[in-house]
Amino acid sequence: PAARPPLPERASRALRAAPPAPLARSKAEAPAPAIPGCDAAGASSGGYANGRLPASALCDLPGEPGHALRADAAVAFVALREAYEQALGEALCLTDSYRSYAGQVALRSRKPRLAAVPGTSEHGWGLAVDLACGAEGFGTREHRWLEANAPGFGWVQPSWARRGGSKPEPWHWEFRD
Repeated sequence: PAARPPLPERASRALRAAPPAPLARSKAEAPAPAIPGCDAAGASSGGYANGRLPASALCDLPGEPGHALRADAAVAFVALREAYEQALGEALCLTDSYRSYAGQVALRSRKPRLAAVPGTSEHGWGLAVDLACGAEGFGTREHRWLEANAPGFGWVQPSWARRGGSKPEPWHWEFRD
């Protein structure tokens, strides 16, 4: 996959300090970006088990080598990423997306308190992402923008991952179709 083009120069200091304004857009109005070879219509997990989705059930994320999501989630993520980058003038960094069952097992052995029980992770359905570059902290300008705008693209933080949730993870977002 080709690398993403450089982002425009960062906004002025005053703009960076201002809270992000929500976009006036509903999920239904969000434009669907084209992802070569990815058809979001009728996307499903195809009856496969969590973490055992074949490559044919996933779409590679443009500009994100090694990252994939279920087709509808991929299209929605790319639209979210484009809006984020346009609004904030900086990259929306992705650290994790689809996670195979073996990947879930490996992560659970390295981070038992952080990782879901293998076979239960939304990452295993290709419906979750973990973010960075400012988006991984509650109260940051980046996180506030996501809180205000990501639901319009179908991306939410589950209650357990929110500030005050049972397992706060500001970096974790899930696609809800």
